[in-house]
Amino acid sequence: MTEKEWIAYLKKHLFEKPPVFKTYNEDCTVIQKEEHEFLLITTDALVETIHFKLDYYSFFDLGVKLANSNLSDIAACGGEPEWALLTLGSPIPVDVNWAEPFLQGLNQSLNKFGAHLVGGDTVKSPFFFFNLTLFGKTNFPILRKGAKEGDLIFVSRPLGGSSAFLRMVKTSPLKGIPENLKKAHLCPEPEIILGKELSSKNLATSAIDISDGLLLDLWRICEENSVGAELLQEAIPIEPGATLEDALSGGEDYALLFTVSPSNLHQIGEIETKLKRKFFCIGKILPEKDLYLVSEKKERLKLKPKGFDHFNFK
Repeated sequence: MTEKEWIAYLKKHLFEKPPVFKTYNEDCTVIQKEEHEFLLITTDALVETIHFKLDYYSFFDLGVKLANSNLSDIAACGGEPEWALLTLGSPIPVDVNWAEPFLQGLNQSLNKFGAHLVGGDTVKSPFFFFNLTLFGKTNFPILRKGAKEGDLIFVSRPLGGSSAFLRMVKTSPLKGIPENLKKAHLCPEPEIILGKELSSKNLATSAIDISDGLLLDLWRICEENSVGAELLQEAIPIEPGATLEDALSGGEDYALLFTVSPSNLHQIGEIETKLKRKFFCIGKILPEKDLYLVSEKKERLKLKPKGFDHFNFK
């Protein structure tokens, strides 16, 4: 099974009755506690040779990346992170020489957004792996479900930097890779503050964090809402040093992808002013269930939702 097929298979084994508000095909499981009080739960892992190699990752960076990948899921649901559990797998006895910087990176990133590590598990493993389970809360969860025809598609920052780093590190020494690409891959910033703004204003009709590539993650929103999308090539923000292909299909950007009704467009400007940032409108939601890219020459190209899939070996 591909990753998509596995998730579809798993659905029949998931508990999806109240108080579970939403679980399948979401960035977080959403559990309703009160009328406007929701618990968010997410989990994410870093596995050696799959997600990282120690020849270009420090253990401090691994702690940062593990925290931020999970924080990004909470951000996509408009949540505030609170408590975390860590599972650590190691092929060698735990040594403070690497465990201490790892935990410093992890806690520094969690604490920045008010979250705290409170427990977990440690096991022997044939390779390093690190898994975090993160709990959060929100009054108004943002889901993938909700995008409608005509909604505008936004991304929170330039894309493709993480993918560009992975391309370059195969042939270039770490010191020769631009700093912005190192930062994009090794310590991507989770969009917690933006997610909370979108939630508090009930502004985003849908949202997802870009972990597996713009096209694939956008398509997940489209499938959830039985719609399609059109992207404008000239509007897609590309991280300096990255390519259009990196931006479209590269993974681990951890930017927010969200949709907004045109009638609420003025509120985006208000958030930009408040946060002193710019967000990027890159297209719109279509009624037809396909993805299109309008090139700089105004050619309309039909695209496949290409991105990262753990189990697609084709």
